[in-house]
Amino acid sequence: MTFREILSAMLRRWVIPLTLVACATLVTVVLARDGGVYTTTTVVSFMRPDTTSLSPNGSNDLSVIAFAGAVVQAINNGRPPERYSTDEAPYYGAGVREGVLVALANSGNQWVSTFTRSDVEIRVVGRSFDWVEARQNELVDKVLSIASSQQVTLARSSQDRITATVVPLTRQIEHITASRTSQLAAGAAMLAAAVTVGAWGSVTADRLLTKRRAAATARSSRVSGPVQAGATS
Repeated sequence: MTFREILSAMLRRWVIPLTLVACATLVTVVLARDGGVYTTTTVVSFMRPDTTSLSPNGSNDLSVIAFAGAVVQAINNGRPPERYSTDEAPYYGAGVREGVLVALANSGNQWVSTFTRSDVEIRVVGRSFDWVEARQNELVDKVLSIASSQQVTLARSSQDRITATVVPLTRQIEHITASRTSQLAAGAAMLAAAVTVGAWGSVTADRLLTKRRAAATARSSRVSGPVQAGATS
């Protein structure tokens, strides 16, 4: 089918592409007014006593990593956290607009887990700054509380306990919103998709109606044929 034939079908069935373009425009406007999201990735680092994250074994000690993993498991009630292609993938990039994710820092991918740091990452995404901040403080307190209570249960002395420290710079909460260029690109993509689907719908509807009319004409000719023959005789 040529471009001219497609355009003719769209003009004949103009209601279909016009409806799709109107729906795409409405959806685009609603998404543009969404206002973005607030997000943060807070890191709680676990270390042995008298060590820092700069020490040779400060954050890559296997026993400390295992302990941090146990804390994460306790917070998630034994359920494994959601996984994405890479650990660097932003939580909001998966379409999450309000939610939390607590997981052990993973340098692997969605198929192979590689835990080389004793860092617990608390990811929060929300519609408002206050909600994200409240959930951030709640989960940080929960991580520190579970880490402390588990070591008390083991009756470890304070000098031998693993320390849990919030990395200060990771408490920052960011506002993520689409730029004007991204909004224009998204609008153009939505319009192109609407026109493409509208063209397909117009051509399909035109073919179906043409076949239906041809079938109706054929039935009419078969019915009227014997009547005319009888009248002639």
